[in-house]
Amino acid sequence: MRSTGDRSAWWIRRSVPALSLLFFVLLLHVGCRKVERSPQEVRTGAFSEVFGGPNLAPKYLSPNVAYDLPPGKERYFLYVPQSYTGSEPYGLIVFTYADPRARLPFGWQGVLDTRRYIFVAAENAGNDQPRARRLGLAVMGAMKTMEAYRIDPNRVYAAGFSGGARMAGLLGFYQSDIFRGTLQNSGADFYRPVPVVEATSLFDTAGHTYGLLQASDEDVRQAKAVRFVFITGSNDFRRGNISDIFHGGFEPDGFKAKLFDVPGMGHDICDRETLSRALDFLEGGS
Repeated sequence: MRSTGDRSAWWIRRSVPALSLLFFVLLLHVGCRKVERSPQEVRTGAFSEVFGGPNLAPKYLSPNVAYDLPPGKERYFLYVPQSYTGSEPYGLIVFTYADPRARLPFGWQGVLDTRRYIFVAAENAGNDQPRARRLGLAVMGAMKTMEAYRIDPNRVYAAGFSGGARMAGLLGFYQSDIFRGTLQNSGADFYRPVPVVEATSLFDTAGHTYGLLQASDEDVRQAKAVRFVFITGSNDFRRGNISDIFHGGFEPDGFKAKLFDVPGMGHDICDRETLSRALDFLEGGS
């Protein structure tokens, strides 16, 4: 007859393999489950963010874009409407400024809330930064935001002001697999020279030729599926350049493009009314 100690040892030897198997099955089950964040864990409002994890490479790699930027060393400004819970996809506007500071444009919050858009802009992405870096920051901002939030891929737009608007336009050619439209405030470029009709200056503030980008035949072909919005005004010193590029380039070459020429607007970011009309077009309107 076994002693009490012998019976305990025997039970343990018999039970450990079964318990180990049960633990393994439970671990496998938990590991295969998709972890869903509760609404309380979703961060909304306006805040700064440093994205973690590795950089994410898009499907198409352009030689014009820096994809090797370390996410942990770059800071972004985000605005996420309070209504966001993850239960439905939101649109995404990736904005590039002409100066180093990132913020939400005045008057845009109500439109973003109503139309359900998340806004992201990289810091230190101004005109003083290399072009490939500025483009890379916009791509990384888009992909990291799409990783963290539920985004409608058909409503991801590159936007910007002045020199940042020109970066948004380049992304319409170089990264059309991500950006389905552009929203360009007071800045534009085209892949061939256009007739000079209204432009009063053919140079940018650095003394370089204004309004000409380098694009391959494939870049141009892909960009024909992108919707381009150009916004200028009667008091914008770049109005002539933008008008010539639109009427002498995008329009005759058959691009999906629209020009908003706002009376009284200067070299500035558009108001909420113009933003809403621009989004109407980007979302498929005429």
